[in-house]
Amino acid sequence: MPKINIDFSKLNSVINKAFDVVVEAQGEAFQNAIASDIWEWPRETLRQNSDIVSSPRDIYDTGELYDSLVIARTANAAEYTWEADYAAIVHDGATTKNGTELPARPWTHVGLEECNAAEIMQQQLNKYL
Repeated sequence: MPKINIDFSKLNSVINKAFDVVVEAQGEAFQNAIASDIWEWPRETLRQNSDIVSSPRDIYDTGELYDSLVIARTANAAEYTWEADYAAIVHDGATTKNGTELPARPWTHVGLEECNAAEIMQQQLNKYL
């Protein structure tokens, strides 16, 4: 029977390359969800840039939320965090002290639905192996 040699460092390098592509694609899907005009809102709003927006709308606004994305990647995991002070309120919704309801706009759920990470990983592995 022939001897098979596996270069594990090369294999790990290919896996890491493929995972880098997946991490980037997933981050892009999250950011696209923030920038998309898909979010329902119960009233018109005057934004800081002087635009008056109604519904559906994006949640980009000043760009602070969008620009606050930090991706922490390890060998086999990636963590996406939006560091804007109000990120959790936008994502999960809230009720203000005066009773005003701020609806949830869970852009991570949309981003996960829009990006098939497993399929992208498989395509990348097929490409490199």
